[in-house]
Amino acid sequence: MKTNKKNKDELICLKTGSKAKIIEYFEHKNISYAKIRINMKFENSSFQVLKTVDIENIKKEFNYS
Repeated sequence: MKTNKKNKDELICLKTGSKAKIIEYFEHKNISYAKIRINMKFENSSFQVLKTVDIENIKKEFNYS
């Protein structure tokens, strides 16, 4: 599996503007995926969301910071 790593995998979510980070790469049925942790803040609470994205679709949902 070939991966394209930039800036230590630091990302910005395009929908929320939250910081995100790629925490793992894996392959399933010949498709490469990345597991992404999104750190979100809402009012005075913060939480993490884990999302799995096809590597080809990362640029549609995230920007490299």
